Amino acid sequence: MALDTGSCIFRRFSKLNAKNLFYLQSELAYLEEDIDRFTREGRRSKSQDTDESVPYSVLALIKSQKAPKGYSEHWLKICEARKLLNEYNAALLQQAQLLKLSRPEAEDLKVLQLWLAQEQFNKPYSHSLCQWVENGTDLIALHSRHDNTDKLTRMVYTKDIKDLESGVWYYDNEKIKAATYMVSLLMSGILPATSVIALYFIQGTFPKLVTIFVYNIIFVLVMGLMVKARRVEIFATAAAFAAIQVTILTSGNGNS
Repeated sequence: MALDTGSCIFRRFSKLNAKNLFYLQSELAYLEEDIDRFTREGRRSKSQDTDESVPYSVLALIKSQKAPKGYSEHWLKICEARKLLNEYNAALLQQAQLLKLSRPEAEDLKVLQLWLAQEQFNKPYSHSLCQWVENGTDLIALHSRHDNTDKLTRMVYTKDIKDLESGVWYYDNEKIKAATYMVSLLMSGILPATSVIALYFIQGTFPKLVTIFVYNIIFVLVMGLMVKARRVEIFATAAAFAAIQVTILTSGNGNS
C-alpha cells in the first residue's frame, strides 16, 4: 500500500457509523428532554417567587453544585449534553467526509485481493481476506490513481516494474500518463490535418461527405477516450469539427 496508493482500500463500516450516529442522536434527545424539563420547573419556581427561580443564570447554576438545594442536576445535564454534542458533531462531520470517498477501482481491488489471497496462503493468520471479499459494497479507496485521468489512461498498463522486496508488480503511473498525453497530442494534430488532406484529394461530393462522416465518428471516439469532457462539450466540439470540414468542402479548395 505504501508503494501503490491505489491499493489503499479499507472498509467504511457504513452500518456501524450509522448506528453510532443514531445512538448519539437518541442520547442527545433524552438529554434535551431533561434540560427542557428542568427549565419548565424553573419557570414554575420563578412564578412562585422562590429562591430557586434563576434557571437562566449560568453563575447560579454553577454555584448550585455546592448548594444543598438548587439546580445542580440541571447544570450537570447541560455539561453532559455539551460533551455529547461535541462527539455527535465530530461523528457527523467524519461521516460526511467518508461518504465523499469513492469506491475502489475494480482492477485495484482485484489486485489487492489476489495479493492478500497469496499472503493468506503463505501465512494463514496474516490477513483477514474476507474483509475485502465479502464487503465489496462497503469498501472505499483513500486515493485513486485514476482521478482526473481519461479513459485511455485507465486502459493502459504497460510500464510494469517489479519491486524485489515485496514481489509485487506495480505500474509507473507517471510514465503511463506521459505516454497517453503524448498520444493525445499526436491525435489532436493528426486527425484535423489528415481530414483536410483527404478532402483535398478525394473527388466527388458524395465520397467527401462519407469522409466527413467517418472522420467525425473517429473524432468523437477519440474525444471520448482521450479527453475528460462532458457530453455537451464533446457534442459542441464535434459539431465545430464537422463545420470546418463542410466549409472546406464548399469553399472549392479541394479537387471538385
